[in-house]
This record gives sequence, C-alpha cells and structure tokens, in this order.
Amino acid sequence: MARLRNVVALLSLACFFAQISSAQRCGKERWSVKTGTDASATGIDLSHPKPSSIPELIALEPPDPLPKDSRSVPTETTVFTVDATLTDFKIESGSTGDSDYHLVLEDDQGDTMVAEIPSPTCVGASSPFAAQIASVRAKFDSQFNVKSSFQTANVPVRVTGVGFFDFFHGQHGAAPNVIELHPVLDIVFSPGPATGDFTVSLSSGVMHIHAGSSSSFDVSAASASGGISSAAFTVSGLPPGVTSKITSTGSGKANVVLTAGANASNGTSPVVVTGSANGRSHSQTIALNVSAAPISAEAQEWEYKMVNARSEQDVIDQANQLGADNWEMVSVVRVSGTPAWRAFFKRLKTD
Repeated sequence: MARLRNVVALLSLACFFAQISSAQRCGKERWSVKTGTDASATGIDLSHPKPSSIPELIALEPPDPLPKDSRSVPTETTVFTVDATLTDFKIESGSTGDSDYHLVLEDDQGDTMVAEIPSPTCVGASSPFAAQIASVRAKFDSQFNVKSSFQTANVPVRVTGVGFFDFFHGQHGAAPNVIELHPVLDIVFSPGPATGDFTVSLSSGVMHIHAGSSSSFDVSAASASGGISSAAFTVSGLPPGVTSKITSTGSGKANVVLTAGANASNGTSPVVVTGSANGRSHSQTIALNVSAAPISAEAQEWEYKMVNARSEQDVIDQANQLGADNWEMVSVVRVSGTPAWRAFFKRLKTD
C-alpha cells in the first residue's frame, strides 16, 4: 500500500510539473525579435510611438525572406499606435502555442491585423520591452479572463506595439502582409478621440482607368473642429504601370491624379491614400480598376435602346438590369403622361 501511495504521489507531481511546463511554454520562431532580446531592440525609440492605421500598416511591403534573428528596418524598429476594434482574443496554448495573447484588431473598413502580448515569463530580462509587456499583460487580465479558445470582445482600443512581420500559418485575423504589433506595449480600452485627431475622406471609393489615360479624385482631412491646414497625403499600393500626382487644393485638401501607362497591368487593386497631420496618420482605400484601351471610335458600332419607367426607382432598377448586359445609360428625361420617365441606353455591338 505504501508503494502504491508513492507511485500516486510521483504521478501527481509529474502532472503538476507538466502543467507548469505547458503554462510557460514559449515560442521559437523569430522569438528574440518578438520579445526584444535581439541586438537591435535597445535602439528602438519607445518614447515616441508613431500614430498609424491598419490600412497604412497592411500596405507595407514585407521583407523576402524574413530575417531569422534580426529586424526589417524601418518597420520592425518602429513603435506604432493604432486605433481599432478588438474583435476577439485568446491565449495561444497547447502543443504548438507560445503563451502569447492573440488579439484580432479590425478597422471600420473591415481590415484586420493581429497584435500579440507575450507572457512575461517568456521575455528575457535584457529586453527593453519587459516592463511594458508585464504591465500590458496585467492590464489585459484585469479586463478579460483569457482562455484557450477565441472570445468575442468588440471593444474600441488604442494599441501601441512594435511593428513585426510574421510567417503566415493560418492565423485568425492575419493581415495580407502578415504584419503585427508584436509585442504590444500598451493598450487603452474605449479611448476618447486622440489630441489633434482627424478623419480622411475620398470623393469616390472606386475608379476606372483605361490604359494610356488618367482620372482623378479628391481627398480631404478634417478634424472635429474644422479643416487641417498642414495635412500631407501619400498614395501607396499602385499596380505596375500606374503613377500618381498629388496637388494641394487648399487647407487639408488635395486632388490625386492616377495615370495608367500603355502597358499598365489590367485588374482591380486596392490603392491606399494616407493623410498625415498633427503627428497622426489615417488612411482610406480606393478600388482602382485598370483595363485595356477602348477600341477607336472609327471601329465602334453601337446599338441603342429606349425604355419607359413609372418612377425614378423604376429607372434605377431597369438601369441595373440592363447594366448586367453592358447597356450604358446615355440620358433620362421626364415626360408627360404615363409612364412618366424615358431612359436611353447604348452598348457596343458584338459579333
């Protein structure tokens, strides 16, 4: 009986240490960069985080290949602050987990990216991030009971963390370029508007350009109190063969001309327009469609159609239906009698 009790005691002790080992499991892949024990970490400016946004970060070009134990400059040597919604979170546990808190951040346009808070027990004492990681982990624990499966939050947050490019391995919420804030150094739940904050708006969310031609849209930045006098705008994510020209048109306003060269790549691309002012940046995305140059007018043959409509909504409904067959509205007029509207359409004849 005594021998049996000893066996049970040993098994219990083994189970206890196994649980500790599991709870403190740390990562391996680019771990020194993730936790700040690499050679470049001490040179990162922690006191002046750069305001950014999810669209701006996911437009950055990741290094290829990813360095194993060093940083990609300047993204991975910069501390960013992002306002977003914390949609869900979990602790990365199990046989492949590294004990990080995995946070999914989402903006108003539905763009997502990941932010991660390492376990303080997995951060080396030499890391300049150690104290902030321990603090933000405790702050998160005071707000949520983190479990090994995803839990829904949907809470506005302001997250500050170091830029980091991860390998893609099916992470929930991963950005297209797999950029993360890793490690997270601070988090503010339900923050108020940042000092000097503003919004960026575009005159259109879509644009179509034929190869060899140009088109333009307007962009503006405005704060709650009015215009922004010193906003600077940039354009990123242009497809091959497309160039941009930005011309200021007044306080916090600009006109952006996009020009597609004769050999520009056809297709639709998300183009990111970023406005920077008062030490902060915000972005909007426009869907740019580039297609081949149209056939010359001499070679075009058109066919025409007239439709009658009972109301303005009937005009819209019929235009949408005809548009599916490549009919283009030329004009619409209101006439006396019933039906009260008459619309005219045209399309290229096809063989």
